[in-house]
Amino acid sequence: MTKIGYEIPINRHFYVYKPPSPLDEIEAGIAQLEGEIAGLLKGLEE
Repeated sequence: MTKIGYEIPINRHFYVYKPPSPLDEIEAGIAQLEGEIAGLLKGLEE
């Protein structure tokens, strides 16, 4: 069986490393989402 075509390694050519956000920003984002979820759940209870 012969193969036709070739594979293009997308990550090797186009990936650009972005360092993770600082821990303080991640924690603030999680706290904000928790608040939004709590508000949505409270709306369901009423």
